[in-house]
Amino acid sequence: MTSSDPAEQARIDAEAREQEEYDKAVAAAPRRSPQAPIEVAVFEATVAESLAKSLDRKQLDAALLAELSADPMLRIVRVTKLPSSATRSGATDEDRIAAAQAKGLAPDVWVLPHVFLEDAVGTSGGKLVSVQAFTLRGRVRSAYGTGASEPKERGTIFQNEQVVKNAASAIRNAVVSELGPNLPDREAVAGLTKARQQKKMDALMEQAGIKPEDDANTRLRKLFGMEQPEQAEQASSNE
Repeated sequence: MTSSDPAEQARIDAEAREQEEYDKAVAAAPRRSPQAPIEVAVFEATVAESLAKSLDRKQLDAALLAELSADPMLRIVRVTKLPSSATRSGATDEDRIAAAQAKGLAPDVWVLPHVFLEDAVGTSGGKLVSVQAFTLRGRVRSAYGTGASEPKERGTIFQNEQVVKNAASAIRNAVVSELGPNLPDREAVAGLTKARQQKKMDALMEQAGIKPEDDANTRLRKLFGMEQPEQAEQASSNE
C-alpha cells in the first residue's frame, strides 16, 4: 500500500517494518514439541456452483470434521457464522481468515476446504474416457506463515463419502507431517504477541502525550484528544 500523504505513508512504512520484525521473531522462535497438540481451525467448505444444488454441504462438513477430530494430535475448532463479506462469492482466503481472527480465533493452522468438479480421465469398457471428478481440496495454511499445502482427493460423484475420508487423511498428514515440524511453540508466540501489543500501546501513549503519573481520567482525555477542564476554561475566558 502507498499514499500520497507523507504522514500516512510514514505510518504505512512503520507498520510494514513492525510486521516484518514480528514475522522474523516468529520464524526464530522455538519449534513446537512433536508431542504438542496442534490447534486447527476448519472453515465450512466452499462449494462450486455446479454442485451447489446436489450436495448436502452440512453433511459434508460434519463428515470432514468427524474424520479430522479422530486424530488425537489435532484440536479441531469449527469456523462458523462469518459475516457476509467473508462468505460472498469472490471472497478470498485472506478475507475469510481475517473475519475468523476478528472473532478471536488464533489457531496454529487454518484449513479451507473447497469442493468442485474437475475434468479427469477414467476408463469405461476398457477405453479411456473424459469424466467429471468429484474433488475436495483442502487449502492448509500455517497461521504463522511457516508453511502451506493443498492436499487434494477425487473420485466419481458416487464416491463422495470416500473422497471426504481420503481428503481428511491427506489434510491430517499435511498438518502433522508437513507443517507440524515447523510450527512455532504456542507459548513462545503468545509471548511475542503480548510484547508486540505492549509496544503498540507504548507508542500510542507516547503519541498522545500520556505520562506514567497521569490518572485514568487524564489518560482518557489525552488518548481521545479531549481538552482538560482547565484548558477548556482558559480557552473560554480568552474568548
